[in-house]
Amino acid sequence: MSLELAVDGGQTNLRMALVRDGVVVEITHAGGFAYSAETDLLDSVANAVTEAYEGLGSPPGVQRVCLGLTAAPLQPDRRRRLAARIHDRLGDPEVWLGPDMVTAHAGALGGAPGVVTTAGTGVVCLGIDADGGTHQGDGHGYLLGDSGSGFSIGRAALRAVLSARDGRGPATALTEAAQDALGDLAGLSQRIYTSPAPVRMVARCTPWVAAVARAGDPVARGIWADAVDGLVATTAAVLARSFPTTTRVPVSYAGGLFAMDDLVRQPFTDAIRARCPGVEVREPLGNPLDGAVRLLAGLGPYAPLMLTAGSDAHV
Repeated sequence: MSLELAVDGGQTNLRMALVRDGVVVEITHAGGFAYSAETDLLDSVANAVTEAYEGLGSPPGVQRVCLGLTAAPLQPDRRRRLAARIHDRLGDPEVWLGPDMVTAHAGALGGAPGVVTTAGTGVVCLGIDADGGTHQGDGHGYLLGDSGSGFSIGRAALRAVLSARDGRGPATALTEAAQDALGDLAGLSQRIYTSPAPVRMVARCTPWVAAVARAGDPVARGIWADAVDGLVATTAAVLARSFPTTTRVPVSYAGGLFAMDDLVRQPFTDAIRARCPGVEVREPLGNPLDGAVRLLAGLGPYAPLMLTAGSDAHV
């Protein structure tokens, strides 16, 4: 009997599947990763993975774990250190570790060539070309990128609220919604800056920003339109780098923002078809956790993007 774990982890939420003989038998959830000056990111990621593992009852005998993480370090040394921590905490399994764009692409397109844009707390886009080459867009984090992300939407809304409060910007129904969600707006910026998880705190504003947009507030609607523009620009850039022509190139999507059909998925679909004629926008075959499960059977074209640790095995 084989026992494996598949993980899809982001800044807001982490999911772990227990896989027995290739079949998912249980799924559990844990909190996401905290980004702040006071938090060691490797510890935050390892703690979230451990929490999920314990939520499954700390099953013994796990042979392999495949993780797609928003916070997968780019530096080889830090990635190896994170893999070693996970290896030690989960009972010495083999660890396959890579960025969440890999599991999102594997879940949405199943290893086939094409482009997948993931939009949740952050944003990243991965293209796999016809020769198996990989091309990334965005994924640069909340300070330097993540255009069209949940964080960028929450930040734009809070900026609009504070601007209106100062008299620097137009009045907006976002102000009342922010007060209902966050309380007194006095000192709001300081509460965010001193939060142990400021990125998560800002990104969690998206539900009420969506509600205000659906009620017709022009400022809120403009924020969502700008977010879609950002997602389309990133996707189009990866398409241009990955394929000589966009005719019949599969494009798909992943992440919580795309669950919003009216504000994100349909406007994105219409805009990318108009900007890149001939693309085939497809519903994802599965979600990023499904992608992590799929990768347990073999990394395929994603192998160059994944670190393996715990043994010499590398697919």
